[in-house]
Amino acid sequence: MHYGIFFNPNAGDGNAEKSAKKMREKFEQAGHSADYLTAPDPEEAVKTVKEAVEKFDGIVSIGGDGSLNIVGTAFVQAGKALPLGIIPGGTINNFAKRWHLPMDEEEAMDVIIAGHQRQVGIAACQDRQKAVISSFTFGSFADISNEVRQSEKRKFGLIVYPMKAIKQIGKDTSYPVEITAEGYHEKLKVWFSLATTTHSIGGRPYVDTDYDKLHVSILHNMRFRKLLQLLRFIFTGRLKDSDALTYLETDKLELKPLTDKKIYSRIDGDKGPALPLTVEFLADFVPLYVPEK
Repeated sequence: MHYGIFFNPNAGDGNAEKSAKKMREKFEQAGHSADYLTAPDPEEAVKTVKEAVEKFDGIVSIGGDGSLNIVGTAFVQAGKALPLGIIPGGTINNFAKRWHLPMDEEEAMDVIIAGHQRQVGIAACQDRQKAVISSFTFGSFADISNEVRQSEKRKFGLIVYPMKAIKQIGKDTSYPVEITAEGYHEKLKVWFSLATTTHSIGGRPYVDTDYDKLHVSILHNMRFRKLLQLLRFIFTGRLKDSDALTYLETDKLELKPLTDKKIYSRIDGDKGPALPLTVEFLADFVPLYVPEK
């Protein structure tokens, strides 16, 4: 078997490259071969991994949901996915946690070498030119996340997000959007919308069901009096019983802006394309290496 190992050599303090070398050694000890897949920027990285789909028997991604998105985008553009191994290296690692993958590097590598797989779903948008591995958001909180500087995150930590969100309450920061899903069609003033490919955020379940669907939460008509509900959403994701929230489970989500103002999305932690967009859930699209238990 011949594997590709994808990583960003410029990320962090070089740990990703060290992990890639260790993974390659483990493959060789198991009688397999492996090559590194790297590129100077995300666009070239997608192209590199897409070309690798026709050459390799499996791909290993080292990093967080952002790195996974590059691999997933290459898969959806190619129209097929190779068996995928994950060595988590991000801050949240939501996708890896959902599928009970080890956070420990050695244990994650052992899972890949063991070779046990299960089919899992991801999503795609932009006519399957862009993957959604874990999360798709738009609205005021997504705008805040797109604007938060790395220096602010280093100084304040994750608390910087709710701090900035609270300042937005009461301001005219909702977007009029036409939303279409299975059995649903409404025009709402959206303050924030989150669509996830799993029922969890940061590895913590936030809805009771775990169907292979897009799990969509839409916060709308926000006012200052709903501040406590907002804080509850930010810290736990649980607002299902709130009159400010619409929750949907769907295979397809169509979003059409009803304003000339640009509404940008945020996908897997990075700034994404602007609306209008259609997000599709691709059930059982990726064969993922998971613990046998």
